[in-house]
Amino acid sequence: MSRETSPFDPQEFAEWLIQGLKENLEIKVRSALDRDRWLEFVKARIPNKNQVIHLALKKAFLGAGFKFEDFQQGDARFHLIRRTFRIPPLGKPLRRLVLIPGFGDSPGSWLPLFTFCKEEIAKDFDEILVMDFPGYLGFLSDHDLVASMDLLIGAVKSVVNANPPEVLIGHSLGGWLAAKAAQETPSTMGHLILLAPSGLMDEEERQGFGDFIVKNQDLTIQELLELVVYDPVRFAPLLSGEFRDFYRQRGVKEFVDSVKPSHFIDSRRPIRARKTTVIWGDHDRFVPTHWIRHWIERYGDTLDAYLLENTGHVPQMECPFRTARVLTHAWAGKGGVSGRGWKKIQSRNREFEQGIRTEAMKRISYSGS
Repeated sequence: MSRETSPFDPQEFAEWLIQGLKENLEIKVRSALDRDRWLEFVKARIPNKNQVIHLALKKAFLGAGFKFEDFQQGDARFHLIRRTFRIPPLGKPLRRLVLIPGFGDSPGSWLPLFTFCKEEIAKDFDEILVMDFPGYLGFLSDHDLVASMDLLIGAVKSVVNANPPEVLIGHSLGGWLAAKAAQETPSTMGHLILLAPSGLMDEEERQGFGDFIVKNQDLTIQELLELVVYDPVRFAPLLSGEFRDFYRQRGVKEFVDSVKPSHFIDSRRPIRARKTTVIWGDHDRFVPTHWIRHWIERYGDTLDAYLLENTGHVPQMECPFRTARVLTHAWAGKGGVSGRGWKKIQSRNREFEQGIRTEAMKRISYSGS
């Protein structure tokens, strides 16, 4: 593609679908009964917009060849959303891509990104697997929020151990969980890719981050979006409804209170992956961009690091085309240190002079604060 395509907007799709349903029903009911009270009765039973969005996204996943599997961890029910492209020949390992979404996220937010790199995924992997968490904004949003960090860590470790990934991708809290699994996995995985991961920070930053998450419950949706996305005006119509409702759940504080020091990523322990990549939006204020320095300082010898320009905390929604290009660049091991709207600022292969990294580190020392 020569230019970035506008992201798929499920809210606009849902509004269009609802309007079409209502107009169709109105014509049929009026012609049959011509009674407004029956018309209003029928219209009131059309699913609300969020239900239509979930229905449309689930149909999109199913139409793309994904299957939904139930996975139980303790009392919590998770979804494993899986698509198998091929079964490798006998004796060859299955190359699997596993994605762990972030706090409150939905697998649906990744669908545009998957669409942009579907050919690369089908070529480079035999299977793709996406986790869906109960109580988040995905297909289990009507379930109770998982209120225990122990349970989440255990669930991700169980999935990763039962479905060994060639590439494990985690975003935000999902990055924290993925990195924790990579530290504690019994076998070394191929590639760990983390997008704006939390979980690796100074001790004094840990309590502050937990307090920050809880305080978000008192913010207006505009204030919250200013922390999360680079362009809050553009994303307000898409994120305002469910996004606000999710952060106001009582289970959010219960989850934050469940986090213990032992749950954080231990910087003294190696990550059991042949290579690691971190990707951050340069205007992320939710998991601040300057925390990338912790990853570079601790794991720099085995780590590639990328910055996405004019991007906040949810690059899979803000710039899915560009994020897809960086992801495929990372797992395919291609050369080059920059592209349209992104640049590599740290390379395990020493692909650029030290001065470039020094300038980039000066920039991120205050970016996202």
